[in-house]
Amino acid sequence: MRAGTYVVVTRHPRAGREIRAFGGRALFGGKDVLDIGTGQGRLAFDVAPLARHIVGVDPSEDAVRAAREEAARLGLGNVEFRVGDARELDIGRRRFDVAIFSWSL
Repeated sequence: MRAGTYVVVTRHPRAGREIRAFGGRALFGGKDVLDIGTGQGRLAFDVAPLARHIVGVDPSEDAVRAAREEAARLGLGNVEFRVGDARELDIGRRRFDVAIFSWSL
């Protein structure tokens, strides 16, 4: 998938299906990924087996708490979740290879 390209998914996907539609391993393999509007981490968990590292951000403390609990339950060491507004995201000098913004409006 080229930079600036996007995928439109018209119905709620089954686990992993949306990630495959985005480009799967070719897009996420070994990459640092930012999941904007992560909610409870659905996409982050689907990307985790492919990506190097994932940061999920969401303004809902409850959703992020649930995502953190699920990541711990699954034993995922390459996923982290932060409470925050993506418009005011404080990631310092950190860079990401791919950003996901899906089902977030």
